[in-house]
Amino acid sequence: MSKNNSGFFLGALFGAAVAGVTALLYAPKSGKELRADLQDELDTLLERASDYSDYAVERGVEMYDAASEATEDIKVNLKESAQNFKSQMNDLSKEASEEWTKVKDELKNSKEVAEEEAEDLAETVSEAVDNVTDEIKD
Repeated sequence: MSKNNSGFFLGALFGAAVAGVTALLYAPKSGKELRADLQDELDTLLERASDYSDYAVERGVEMYDAASEATEDIKVNLKESAQNFKSQMNDLSKEASEEWTKVKDELKNSKEVAEEEAEDLAETVSEAVDNVTDEIKD
């Protein structure tokens, strides 16, 4: 129950009690009849108060149930989100590892190719030097 509604209901309850007591006190009745009427009015007010109390308890239980259900839904959603995030991170980690392996392999192959080309160039230079040397000797 909102703050404004509860204030209204308490005010209505208090107003009804005051009006009932005032009406009974100004009515021309004997003491016995007045006491009986006051007792009836008190019983009516207690019954209304009990009804409002039951209503408040019922609304409180409904709100508690709604909050509990919402909390459970949030827990489930967060758990699913965490699992999805973990899965995505595992996939990204696996992809990064595969890419790193590819880069290392390419660098290794490039190094081997460079070494082979360097050896070929060295042989070509060596042969050219030998040829020039032979020509100079001749």
